[in-house]
Amino acid sequence: MSTDEAKSAALQQKYNSFQSDITELTEQVGTISSQLQEHFIVDQTLSKIDPSQRSDRKCFKMIGGVLVEKTVDDVIKLLDEDIKLLKDQREKTEKVLNTTRKGLEDFIKTNNIKIVRQ
Repeated sequence: MSTDEAKSAALQQKYNSFQSDITELTEQVGTISSQLQEHFIVDQTLSKIDPSQRSDRKCFKMIGGVLVEKTVDDVIKLLDEDIKLLKDQREKTEKVLNTTRKGLEDFIKTNNIKIVRQ
């Protein structure tokens, strides 16, 4: 293998690594967004219950694969905390995704790479 072929293979490998990372991060953002949407729906549904009826009402939450009995107010508090954590996690993942995309753009410009689609 000549040095040009070796350099070309190394560039291709680095490009593929960037693409793989971007795909993985995009999937993570999608998963977190889906979880957030589910949490919002449950939170909205439980919040519609009249506060005077919440104290006696049972509610169940899956925690670590175990279904735990809680009150509606407890679950609403837990959901609010989970929503904040998921928003932070999504924000951090989106920042990493944007940084990775910028890194790919810089890599393409620096190495004068032309994308060829087959």
